[in-house]
Amino acid sequence: MEPKKEFKFGLTKAAIFERDVQGKNGDFKSHSIALQQSYQKDGEWKNPSLTIVKKDLSNAIHVLQQAAEELGVNV
Repeated sequence: MEPKKEFKFGLTKAAIFERDVQGKNGDFKSHSIALQQSYQKDGEWKNPSLTIVKKDLSNAIHVLQQAAEELGVNV
């Protein structure tokens, strides 16, 4: 599945995925965000990904902001 849109900054990338879903109340579009942080280990590039569904995106942003503040990172 190809992402609908991608955003990249440094080695961090976010991709938006959209899929059609058939629910009990009819068809709808479901969205998720794949967050990927690339790094090199033993000379090989790694690209682990974390997928967040649309309804949980604001919670993820909130806890990442809290972690950044705790670590003294200016966002």
